[in-house]
Amino acid sequence: MKLLQPCIDIQHQKRVDTLPSTCAACATECVTRFFSTKIPYFREVIVMATSCDACGYRNSELKPGGEIPAKGKKTTLIVRNVKDLSRDVIKSDSAAVSVPELELELSSGTLGGIVTTVEGLIVKICEALERVHGFQLGDSTYEWKKKKWDGFTERLAKLLNLEEPWTLILDDALAASFIAPATDSLEDDKQLTIEEYERSWEQNEELGLNDMDTSSADMAYNTTSTS
Repeated sequence: MKLLQPCIDIQHQKRVDTLPSTCAACATECVTRFFSTKIPYFREVIVMATSCDACGYRNSELKPGGEIPAKGKKTTLIVRNVKDLSRDVIKSDSAAVSVPELELELSSGTLGGIVTTVEGLIVKICEALERVHGFQLGDSTYEWKKKKWDGFTERLAKLLNLEEPWTLILDDALAASFIAPATDSLEDDKQLTIEEYERSWEQNEELGLNDMDTSSADMAYNTTSTS
C-alpha cells in the first residue's frame, strides 16, 4: 500500500528566521530555519527545518506556539474509508495514542512529535513495535508470544485495509495535537470528536506546570502579537 503523505494547508508569515545549529548526523555546524504559522482549525505553530550541506541530513519539526492551553484535549476519529486514512495528523510529544480495536495504548513521549497522516501514524507505530518485538522474538521466545504478535499484525492489516471501522484517539494534555476535519466546519464532521478536559495535578506535575510562572512570557507574547 502506498503511504499517503500529509498535506496540511498552512497560512504562514513571509518572515523566515534562522539560527545556528549542529547536524544530528555528522555534528557539522548547520542552519535551522523557522517561521510562525497558523493551521486552520488548530492553532499557531512554529515550523522548524534543519538541513546539512555536509552530509545531506534534513529534518523538520512542528512545535506548538503561543500560550500553554488551560485544558487538555482528547481527539477521537472513527476511521471508515480511504479519505480518513489520508487525514493530516499532528502528534506532539505530549500526546498519548490509542486504538481500542487493537488494544493498543502508547503513552505520551512515544515516537516523539511527528506530522503525518492517519495511515502514516499507524504504520510508524507498527514499525516501532516491530523493531522491539523483532529483537525480542528469538528462538527461545514462548510460542504464545509469537502467536500474540502475529495476531496483532493480522488485525492491524485488516484495519489499514478498512475491512471494518476503527477508532484513533489522541489524548494530549497540552492540546498540541490535531486530526484534520473532512468538512469545512468541525461541527459537520460526525466522525471527529474533540473534547477538552481539566488536567489533573499529576499531569501538570509531569509537564512541569505546577511550579511554572508563565505570566511574564504570556504578557510579552500577547504584546508582540498585537503590535
